[in-house]
Amino acid sequence: MRKLIKSLLVLALIILLPENSFGQQFFRVSADFSIKEKITDGTSKLIVGKVYYDLSAEKIIYDITFPEPETWVLQDTTLYRFQSNELLGKTSSFIIPNSSFFHYTLSGQLANFGLKDSGYTIIDVTKQEEQILTTWEPKDEKVKSLMGKVIMSNLDKKLQAIAFYNPNNDLLSKQFYKAYINVSGCEFPTEITQINYHDQGQNYQVTTYKNVVINEKGNEIIYDYKLPDL
Repeated sequence: MRKLIKSLLVLALIILLPENSFGQQFFRVSADFSIKEKITDGTSKLIVGKVYYDLSAEKIIYDITFPEPETWVLQDTTLYRFQSNELLGKTSSFIIPNSSFFHYTLSGQLANFGLKDSGYTIIDVTKQEEQILTTWEPKDEKVKSLMGKVIMSNLDKKLQAIAFYNPNNDLLSKQFYKAYINVSGCEFPTEITQINYHDQGQNYQVTTYKNVVINEKGNEIIYDYKLPDL
């Protein structure tokens, strides 16, 4: 039994290693996107536009065309909204660019969602048909009081699903990664479904991508959108 567990752990570590560790380096991505969201109260939202991300700039730029032309800039933990280059407002955001799906995809960390280098450790590995299920938990005891385990599913070195829990083992959210395409050697999922769980119910969000471009040359102004002095 110990040999089996050890073998599974080794297999998981091999599977979760970044695919491009010794190959081509990816540094930026752009894509057309659409976000469809269904909220607990039954209302729906649709956002359409183009997204840009550069590893060195660490800003996610959303050039939105629907429902209203706007530019959203995510930097650090703040979301800035612009219209015709005029600041409409800014809010706190739980999405941090260098811990985002875009960052992990370009840096080859999507298979383990950055957990390998973020203070988590593998505590369990199982195989379910062709998929590898890996359970991670924080190493630090103080962090454990704030954040719970993470369970992810991988197939052919690609992240298929990931679930986040709180310290009381309550499910907080799930994400599903589908329809991978290979663009210039970069494996990019073109459909991501996220389900957030809370006391009032569940929120669903489906994001689709097309016309994905990797390592685009030029267009520096949009990739490193300059924020005004605020």
